Amino acid sequence: MVALIGLFRHWLHLPLTHYEIADLAYQIERVDLGIKGGKQDQYAATFGGFNYIEFYRDATIVNPLRVSADTLNELHYNLLLCYTGAPRLSAGIIDAQVAGYVQRKEDVLHAMDELKHIATALKNALLQGRLNDFGTLLHEAWLNKKRMADQISTPHIEELYETARRHGALGGKITGAGGGGYMFFYCPFDRKRVVAEHLERLGAQVIGFNFDGQGLQTWEVR
Repeated sequence: MVALIGLFRHWLHLPLTHYEIADLAYQIERVDLGIKGGKQDQYAATFGGFNYIEFYRDATIVNPLRVSADTLNELHYNLLLCYTGAPRLSAGIIDAQVAGYVQRKEDVLHAMDELKHIATALKNALLQGRLNDFGTLLHEAWLNKKRMADQISTPHIEELYETARRHGALGGKITGAGGGGYMFFYCPFDRKRVVAEHLERLGAQVIGFNFDGQGLQTWEVR
């Protein structure tokens, strides 16, 4: 949706800022089409790079992070992305998370508070180049994320995660709402190959990736 809006902006010469593009994509996906989810995907896709994003009731603020090139290179070498082998259907998981919040379930509310604190700690670890701490914080975040809804993890996901940890990964998480799709792990580089081999034996597919520092870009071919 972000890409489509970007193309219309380019084609029609619309004076849309990145904030307006991200918000419009959110309105179309979440409100008009009724696809459940948050705002982070639209802002991440529009802005690109590493950001600390603050979500308020009436505004979203994107704070770009000046992460050193050395840290980014090391992070890229040490992260391992894999497809779990199961598709992700997020709507039911999001419904369960919302229900837990609306019902003021103590465990869900505590997990949400912890995740906010961990997000700030992750930001600080990246800025200071403390990548082993970053990996450990990912593990804490995963433990708290699972407390928000039973459907976030599955026996297969648990097996993949525990196998990765057993063979050297410091932490990791499932991407998106959970239940399937992709997972990533932070592994000291000398353990990354071993972790990858054991995950593949369990049916996971290791996927190559790159960081995107630009976000939305449009161009014309003449």
